[in-house]
Amino acid sequence: MTKQTTNQPKTKNEKWLLAAMIISMCTWGISWSSAKILGTYTSALNLSFLRFVLVPLTLLPLTYFANIKRSVSKKGWFHVVGASVFILLYTLFFFKGVHEGFPGAGGVLVTTINPIIAYIIGLFISKLLPKKQEYIGLALGFIAGMVLLKVWNNTSVILEPGNVYFLLAAFVWAVMSKISSHANKFGNAIGFSLWTHIFTAFILLFFVNYNELIELFRTADSKFWLNILYFGVINSALATTCFLYVTARIGAEKASTYIFIVPSTAVLASWIFIGETILWNTIVGGALGILAVFVINGKFKILSSNK
Repeated sequence: MTKQTTNQPKTKNEKWLLAAMIISMCTWGISWSSAKILGTYTSALNLSFLRFVLVPLTLLPLTYFANIKRSVSKKGWFHVVGASVFILLYTLFFFKGVHEGFPGAGGVLVTTINPIIAYIIGLFISKLLPKKQEYIGLALGFIAGMVLLKVWNNTSVILEPGNVYFLLAAFVWAVMSKISSHANKFGNAIGFSLWTHIFTAFILLFFVNYNELIELFRTADSKFWLNILYFGVINSALATTCFLYVTARIGAEKASTYIFIVPSTAVLASWIFIGETILWNTIVGGALGILAVFVINGKFKILSSNK
């Protein structure tokens, strides 16, 4: 009887974490369309800077009114700096990949390879081996990526110059999420995210084209402001902070598997907002990616064994 009562809040809490993570991943998926629109207004560097400025501007009032601690312990600053560097590297590799390669193929590559890299990092650092159920989920996620890329038509697509940058982006994001999984040891995930973004914005201060930014503020229309607010506030401040929050509770390996949801959401959003065509492989690959998330997290049992 007592055991049942103690288990209930945990299960309820797990359901909330699952729901929050799925919503965050859908938000990330929609942000691909938003980023495409924003790219027509100014450079990637300026957009990155605006993004990293909007996050603290959102989180500061949020932490104040919700009475959330913003402090990070002395030991935690090393992790804050590390996470900041990797978030910045991710942004640079991402935009370099978009510039030199194909954003659609590269985006799929990042979101499907990232969880696999996160598990490999977890294997070496945490000395954790995935269970059989998780191996099946990872394999499903990898197959989803191959289906979305249509590799049987063009096997060289993975090794194209632009996609090398996307692979680097997947690697640095996996490392960043591993660093962030320790956030709760040094304060809390929201405070950790706040200082990470402040530090990254400070680094970018030295590289921004201010004349271009001033000109942008003069000429920008409502379409730009709606998209930058979505990209900076809803996507980066709220969804990314939610990702870091859940990562700190369930670990980088499991948290990263939710990224399998992003490609299908991104394609669906592109169809709705930009009018891109949805192909059969997108539907099949997207379904496999979502199935992979549930398999890895034990929500859909493939193996009858309890092991």
